[in-house]
Amino acid sequence: MELLKILAIFLLVFYGLKYLFRLLMPFALRKMTERLMHKAQQQQQSAGGRRAYYYTTGGGPFDQFKQQTPPKTEGEVRVDYVPQDESKPKKGTETAGEFIDFEEVK
Repeated sequence: MELLKILAIFLLVFYGLKYLFRLLMPFALRKMTERLMHKAQQQQQSAGGRRAYYYTTGGGPFDQFKQQTPPKTEGEVRVDYVPQDESKPKKGTETAGEFIDFEEVK
């Protein structure tokens, strides 16, 4: 009988905490993200950077910090990666492609 009483109390406490977390977690997470957003805005303003953060309601969870890049002038080209030139040209079979060995079946 004691085992059933302990089990019932455990289940009531478990489901009660589960229900409370389901109600309170969205509120707590929203407050936490607002604090992080406010802190990021303060750091951005104190650093004097070019990008700004905006808090948006709705959308995905990672849409809270949107970065706005400065507008590019017309005709401006930015190259992130330039491949290195090959030092010696390839000759003969190196430029012909891939060869596959096969046997002819009769």
